[in-house]
Amino acid sequence: MTLVAGARALASAILVVVPLVAVAVAVPAAANPVISSIAPDPSIQKGPDGAYHVYASSDDWADGAGRRLIPHFRSFDLVEWEYVGDAFGSRPAWAPASSFLWAPDVHVTGSGAVMYYSTGGQTPCIGMATAPGIEGPWAHGAEPIVCFGDYRGANLDPMDPEVVFRTGQAPVMVMGNFEGIHAVPMNAAGTELEGDPVLLAGTGVEAPAVVSRAGKTHLFTSAGLCCNGEVSQYRVLGGRADTLMGPYRDRLDRPLVQPQGPGVPLPGDVILEGDDDWVGPGHVDVVTDDQQQDWMLYHASPRGSAVLPNGVQRRYMMLDRLNWVEVPDRDGRWPVVGDGSGTPSSVRPADPYVELPVRLTAVGEAALRPDGEGEVVDASVRIDSTGIAYSGEVRATLTGPDKRRVDLPVVVEGADAPSVPVAVGAGGSVTRALTLRPAAPLAPGRYELVVSVRTTVGGAAQELAVFGLEVAPDGSLSLGSGALGSAPLGSLGG
Repeated sequence: MTLVAGARALASAILVVVPLVAVAVAVPAAANPVISSIAPDPSIQKGPDGAYHVYASSDDWADGAGRRLIPHFRSFDLVEWEYVGDAFGSRPAWAPASSFLWAPDVHVTGSGAVMYYSTGGQTPCIGMATAPGIEGPWAHGAEPIVCFGDYRGANLDPMDPEVVFRTGQAPVMVMGNFEGIHAVPMNAAGTELEGDPVLLAGTGVEAPAVVSRAGKTHLFTSAGLCCNGEVSQYRVLGGRADTLMGPYRDRLDRPLVQPQGPGVPLPGDVILEGDDDWVGPGHVDVVTDDQQQDWMLYHASPRGSAVLPNGVQRRYMMLDRLNWVEVPDRDGRWPVVGDGSGTPSSVRPADPYVELPVRLTAVGEAALRPDGEGEVVDASVRIDSTGIAYSGEVRATLTGPDKRRVDLPVVVEGADAPSVPVAVGAGGSVTRALTLRPAAPLAPGRYELVVSVRTTVGGAAQELAVFGLEVAPDGSLSLGSGALGSAPLGSLGG
């Protein structure tokens, strides 16, 4: 995945490959972050292939690849993620050249998938893209949904879109970036605004996310500045209402539309805030696992290393359990993150439960070595049965600094094959050593090696394991960071 596994002592290899996450069938504890490439403002959906897909804001990962336009990540277990690529190769034709795309919000529809995003800049707009499925490919719409300015008497702030689809009803777009959170009904196709705006929360918050549980609608927002380094006070606030359109109130019964002023605290329950280990947690989404347990996805920066050398905030994707608890004198259940401390966890007591036909885990470290006139990568994975016998094939891909994702042949008895067969008995486990051949010697930079398993030749992947690679510019000893783009060497894990 793209999770830093921490610094390791090097022996005599030219390159070291660090497994990003080693997830067995039962995991007593797991670490944050789950994506340590820059992945701010995550939006998640599960695809028909059983994989979870996250899209994140554009940013420069300080790896020489430039700004990624809405990076796309994929996972089968919500913990180990691979970088798939960028959703877009360019901005929409109508967007100003100085703008960039952020805060994507993705949805699966009856005809495919839709993504809404903000363009930022002095006159921000919300655009729309469509795809045949959640995995893409994505195509921009010909014009924006809405841009900054007056709309039916409301000064809409078209940033950070969240679109709530209601069965049998038209969708409602919820938007706002410190100038007030508004909800605006849309047409049935979700391509235009066509209703009167309703103010859900006042100034001082952004990044709305809406979750309905037990007959109540909960509104999560983020307050403070996301990206001013170690002093960031970014945090998650919450309130709830009987309906999507409000009115929303917090546990102290304060209305979220309460006007701001000197001596007037920002309304909203503090759901999540920074601590000694993490800076500026915020901009959340919520996903439910196969045991109907909710999990909150958000970004946060490591304390002491919050900013990349290029000045970009090092916003990693985090994962924590979202519980719903009774609150005295306040009817019904309210959200609590993790252990209730209200801060990000560095170690979770457990991971999400996801039903998978098999589990695939990176084993130990791997190494690059000469082989004839070229070079090969040696790596090992463990395949664990989740209850029944499993047979299929193992394949590998490699993504490098140029962001190109290529297949890696598997060397079998001196010959290159696109895949190798694998089988494990019911309740059993097998470790498979792989020798993989790049098409050419690897140039300096960071790489992501993904090994996946599937039941049929050329079929859809059903589980994956990810290694992070780093090749030093001079070919000398190199510390594998375990992140494709942005992780600080040796700063996380141990």
